[in-house]
Amino acid sequence: MNRAPTSACLCLCLMCGVATSAIAQSSSSHRPARETVRAAILVDQTKLPYEATIEPTALKAGSTSIATGADQWTARGYDLKTLIAQIFDMDARRVELSDSDLANARYDLTLSLPTAVDQETMQQVLVDALKRKFGLTIAPETRAMDVYVMSAPKGPTAELHRHIFPGRVASLVGLNSAAAGDDEGRITFMGQDCSGVVSSNGITVLASSIADFRRTLEPDLDRVLLDETNLAGSYDFKIGTYKNKDELFKQMHDELGLVVTPAQRKVTILTVRMAGDQGMRAAL
Repeated sequence: MNRAPTSACLCLCLMCGVATSAIAQSSSSHRPARETVRAAILVDQTKLPYEATIEPTALKAGSTSIATGADQWTARGYDLKTLIAQIFDMDARRVELSDSDLANARYDLTLSLPTAVDQETMQQVLVDALKRKFGLTIAPETRAMDVYVMSAPKGPTAELHRHIFPGRVASLVGLNSAAAGDDEGRITFMGQDCSGVVSSNGITVLASSIADFRRTLEPDLDRVLLDETNLAGSYDFKIGTYKNKDELFKQMHDELGLVVTPAQRKVTILTVRMAGDQGMRAAL
């Protein structure tokens, strides 16, 4: 579960909801009262105990929050589809959830562990908690989809600057310094329109990979965005004001050498089913 770099959005409205579906406030059999899941999961031949609380949210529709750490994970106001997308660090369009009752309910999830773990282990524990709570299976499936493909056919332009970490510079002159990874990446959208229109007063990217930039940009687009640039490492760059995705794509091409084109590709999605559904695949 590789988290995208720290990103900021200075929006024209008070809050942009990450959840993608309109939420009904009526009661449902899939909206249980507050309940704590206490369990353990086998990780590297060791039982890792955890405690997870999953309950219907009290946040207004469109409001969400998330905070993560090495021994805790808290998400509030998410529908189950978007919550699973957050856990797997993917666009919600790559998650298929057919159960309408589950899809239309929003939850708060709080998980705590007795020790710090890596991101992959945290993902395993979160998935285990959801499976125990809702009786789910979550399985990967490959499907052909209409997508946008981002490429760099002529390589990066001079405006796409390779980021030089302080630790690397210091090592060249024999100085002690923090490790390269200590220079945290940031992707900042200035004055982003929260109404669903692809527009912004500009984007500033610092010490971030093209993969992280793709992951941050993807939710604003009308298709899934795939990275086929083959550009490794971290970069610093800026994109000016744009009023729609065509202007955004043009700036990416003219200034950064990044070409975005519509295409069809086979994309791995996650299918989420209630245990016992017909046509179920083996759970992850």
